[in-house]
Amino acid sequence: MRVFFINIFLSIIIWNNAISASVNCLNGKCEFINSFHYKIATTYCLQTLTYEDVETDYFFFTILKTGEQCQVIESEN
Repeated sequence: MRVFFINIFLSIIIWNNAISASVNCLNGKCEFINSFHYKIATTYCLQTLTYEDVETDYFFFTILKTGEQCQVIESEN
């Protein structure tokens, strides 16, 4: 039973790291690292971000630190 709980815990840690992404943005042009949805995107959010943790979706990404959602205008995979 103990091994089962250890495996569950490690799976959760690995899963959370596997779906996380980082972004570098400058004037609405963003480059994503480890993103499932896109590699490069253009957005209306104009702030400068450096290796900021984000959660990506098909039409927007969410900056985890501030909770702000940025809509994606164009993207490349």
